[in-house]
Amino acid sequence: MARARVNVRLLVILSVVMLAGCVTQPPLEPGDARLDWSPIDAAQAPRSAGQRVLWGGMIVAVENLRDASEIEVLAYPLDAKQRPLLKQPTMGRFIAVLPGYVERFDFPEGRFVTLRGSVSGTRESQIDQRPYLYPVVATDAVHLWPENFQNAGPHFSIGVGVGVHD
Repeated sequence: MARARVNVRLLVILSVVMLAGCVTQPPLEPGDARLDWSPIDAAQAPRSAGQRVLWGGMIVAVENLRDASEIEVLAYPLDAKQRPLLKQPTMGRFIAVLPGYVERFDFPEGRFVTLRGSVSGTRESQIDQRPYLYPVVATDAVHLWPENFQNAGPHFSIGVGVGVHD
């Protein structure tokens, strides 16, 4: 009886250790970045410059300038792992400024990013024929999500039966 209790305790401890190893950390340390503030909020706040943010979304365009690269991002809310929630309504657009040159093939349109940085101001431009006010973010950390990231992750299946595969 005592041996069975020891085996059960050992099994529980091993299970907890194995599950703890499966927990993934978000790719970026949020630090003092605001997680409750959207690009729309930043564009409407006259004194948003200097505010630290952690935002993510879909790459819409990339433009390489002389000393930096600008990525236009369609923002989505982020989940606890900092992944853009594609089934949620968008939260506006923003321009992420990265130091140096960014290869367009590494940051193609349609891929998803999460980034951290400071709002450096706003910029007026247009989307189609409509004026649009973009918050501009000087980035200090960027995570490019792999293709189909929303479908990645552990998938568990338990069952008994017979199957046929082609």
